[in-house]
Amino acid sequence: MGDGVISLQEKQQILDDIDGWLKTVYPYKNSSAYLCDPIDAIEPNFRIMAQRKKYDIYIRFGKTWISDNKKSIVIARIGFNQKRVGHGTNLLKLLVKIAELNNYQLIGIECVNKNSQAFALRFGFAEHTNDRNYVISTEKLSAILETLKT
Repeated sequence: MGDGVISLQEKQQILDDIDGWLKTVYPYKNSSAYLCDPIDAIEPNFRIMAQRKKYDIYIRFGKTWISDNKKSIVIARIGFNQKRVGHGTNLLKLLVKIAELNNYQLIGIECVNKNSQAFALRFGFAEHTNDRNYVISTEKLSAILETLKT
């Protein structure tokens, strides 16, 4: 993270990537993904939220509860109106791509329910500090997702 601050360009690129992906899945006219904080905020982390009737996503990037010294991505909320059609898997693929491009070393899912716990376990996430939070290294998740390509 260098000085610990995430650049404006990195925030904007990640926001654009997530919003672009959402538009391919759910082609709404207007963007739904947005930064929760001012883009020029000088912080070691930032948050992106995207909500519509068909989905609800809230993700944190940067310094998070996962690690004090490694950049991480935390999926705080994930929900799609259609279940088991690949949206969650495709979101993970996008997050791995973002992580690899921007040196995010860990990806987590927090405060899981039964569905998100099963999702986390299916992709190799491990419990982190308690059975409600799950974490995996970007490298390991990338390898697991690669095996799904057939």
